[in-house]
Amino acid sequence: MIWLLIASLTGFVILGLLWPLAQTVDDSRNVDDGDFYRGQLLEIERDRARGLLDAQSAEDAKTEAARRLLSAAKNNESQADRSSMAVRRKVASLVALIGVPILALSLYVKLGSPTMPDQPFAQRVVPADENADLSIMVAKVEARLLEHPDDGLGWGTIAPVYLSLGRYDDAIKAFGNALRLVGETADLRSGLGEAKMAAADGIVTADALSDFEKAYTNDPKNERAQYYRAMAAEQDGDKVRALMLYRALLETLPPDSEPGQLVTTRIAALSGEQAKPVFDPNAGQSAMIRQMVERLDARLSTDGSDLEGWLKLMRAYQVLGDGAKASDAFSRAKIAKANDGEAMAKLSAAAKELGIAN
Repeated sequence: MIWLLIASLTGFVILGLLWPLAQTVDDSRNVDDGDFYRGQLLEIERDRARGLLDAQSAEDAKTEAARRLLSAAKNNESQADRSSMAVRRKVASLVALIGVPILALSLYVKLGSPTMPDQPFAQRVVPADENADLSIMVAKVEARLLEHPDDGLGWGTIAPVYLSLGRYDDAIKAFGNALRLVGETADLRSGLGEAKMAAADGIVTADALSDFEKAYTNDPKNERAQYYRAMAAEQDGDKVRALMLYRALLETLPPDSEPGQLVTTRIAALSGEQAKPVFDPNAGQSAMIRQMVERLDARLSTDGSDLEGWLKLMRAYQVLGDGAKASDAFSRAKIAKANDGEAMAKLSAAAKELGIAN
């Protein structure tokens, strides 16, 4: 199709160039009249010599014949010019007929993409639908919420989006507004707790834990509340409670699902087994967890005084199945806490529990 289009466009261009060149001026005066008028001058001289014309008439006739002779000479010159113009028209036509296609093809080969495969219309439409601009959607919802701030469903809709975009303060505000306007639900309450936890670099703070407890009371089957309650126990160092909560959650999850594999990994790590990455750490919710871990890592690299932060960073890397980074975090923590004997003891105990080599 692209070559047919190029050929058609080139043909139209050539036609546009050749059309005016093909128009010729019809001029029937293509006979050289100079010899005729020169003969007429001789005839006038002979008539005057024979006495057929008086001197004045002969002179007038000669003047008229001379005028016509000059006019014929000019006409001959114009005819020569027209012949030269015809030659130039033929040359221009030849250049247009041959040069334009060659120039068009050369430019396309140099500037175009002749080897690029075609892309059917259906393939162009589907990705556009699947990859709709999220920022435009967010802007529309935000504009509506400015006009209708009491739209609880709107706040509940945009809150998880804020959370996925890393806008944790906005997510906390949106979840809070949704709870105030819609009422208490386990999903909204656990979402608020997750936003608070994300804002704290992945640490289940007391405030976040309170939200997870409320969500669990409202709906004991809420998986997010169950998981983060177990994570809070693990971060607090209560391995027995964490294992109990993880195992209770695992009974309600399909073993081959990503949440089920994640919980299985945590149970294996807490039980002293080697944790293995059985899910894609860059997909879905786990991608957000990795981002939070990386932020915590960056904060501790700047300020290594937070012992709890180091312990949580070591555990987090083990959760993600990245033993090398967990070991590196342990080494950096020991450097940061080299002058604190109690902290060194806690770090060593945590490393032993997690299976991190000293």
